[in-house]
Amino acid sequence: MRETKRQMSLYSFYDHTGIEKHLARMAERGWLLCGLGQFLWHYRRIEPRRITFSVCYFPKATIYDPYPSERQEEFYDLCAHAGWTLAGSSGQMQVFYHQGENPTPIDTDPALEVEAIHQSAKKTVLPANFLLLGVAVLNLGLFLWRFWDNPVLTLASGGTLLALVAYTLILVNCTVELCSYFRWRGRARRAAERGEFLPTRSRVWLQRLLLAILLPAGAWCLAGMFQDGLGGLAAVSMLGVIGIIAAVLGVRKLLKGAGVSAKANLRGTLAACVVLSILFAAAIPWLVVRGLNSRPNPRAEELPLSVTDLVEMDPDHYSRWQFRISSPLLALLQVSDYPRIYGEMTHSLRYDVTVVKVPALYGLCRDHYLGGDSRYTPVDPAPWGAQEAYRYVLNGQTLEHYVLCYPHRVVEITLDWTPTAEQMAVVGEKLGRGPL
Repeated sequence: MRETKRQMSLYSFYDHTGIEKHLARMAERGWLLCGLGQFLWHYRRIEPRRITFSVCYFPKATIYDPYPSERQEEFYDLCAHAGWTLAGSSGQMQVFYHQGENPTPIDTDPALEVEAIHQSAKKTVLPANFLLLGVAVLNLGLFLWRFWDNPVLTLASGGTLLALVAYTLILVNCTVELCSYFRWRGRARRAAERGEFLPTRSRVWLQRLLLAILLPAGAWCLAGMFQDGLGGLAAVSMLGVIGIIAAVLGVRKLLKGAGVSAKANLRGTLAACVVLSILFAAAIPWLVVRGLNSRPNPRAEELPLSVTDLVEMDPDHYSRWQFRISSPLLALLQVSDYPRIYGEMTHSLRYDVTVVKVPALYGLCRDHYLGGDSRYTPVDPAPWGAQEAYRYVLNGQTLEHYVLCYPHRVVEITLDWTPTAEQMAVVGEKLGRGPL
């Protein structure tokens, strides 16, 4: 039987009412709070019983303090004299419990309580929420810009969709938290003028809902990355972020345990965060480039369509490049097949194939390739085995650049020669219906 357990807290920083009720329920189930971590609360097993909890806020305390200040020690002594025992603390939040009946409250002045909460929140959750809100707005704006520039590439990226989901949830959470806090503070100040304490509340259901959306959405988006061979990069990125967080928290804990002052601890922790973040930011592009360079040059038979499938050429004289990316919405394949040395008897080929997994996005993908450009003129789709076919016309001159529409697929293909009907049929068979 476990004697200790850890539990994630989904309560708002200022919600002392909800936290006190939650801890009392845990004690009735046989678990007593014994420590407050950065993300997890620690409990130890006890005999189930009714215990009263009180959450107080000490604005001048910080998570970097190596030990309680003299004023905190005096405060603890006063609480102990009244029968209150310190269960745990994290920065400004101090949690006490009392095992007696009808204990004397620690906070007796509602105005002082509201002010203590606000001064504490100004040092912690308010700046953090405003910062996250700004980051979320910035990244959502960046997503919209990318979507406007290239919707196909944007929606085909599992990582981009995951970022969209994550930053949308952050935006919702921060907005709700900030609005709820300032609404409560305004009402609490008016209640304090009447000598009344206004209970606080958290939207734990919202936190659970956001997690219930984020976790499956993350798995859903990352599944495509693993299918396309980018799972290693995704795993390294996620482990890297977790590793940075763990390392920064470890530095802070190490300096705190060594008795380093709060200011020095803060500087050391920030320095560790900056250095590790810079190294991580530099490592990711290096890993991407190395991963791309380590991929062998694909052979003609590894491509759904190559120049040698259309004309008789020596495949060894060609260089090939392909890029695959996939999400639950779209899959995108880009291929270039070109001669190492150009000559009169050489040909090159380039094409994009977009597989539309959500039918509602088909029109968007087709319009992206056509670009709303009147220079694309409809041509007979029958030789290509397509539903629709368009050819690019520039200054009255037709080019061998086509957009072909198949069921659930849109193909953009460019050749440097005029294809025959037989070659068009091969393109339709390979790209319009064949495996990718």
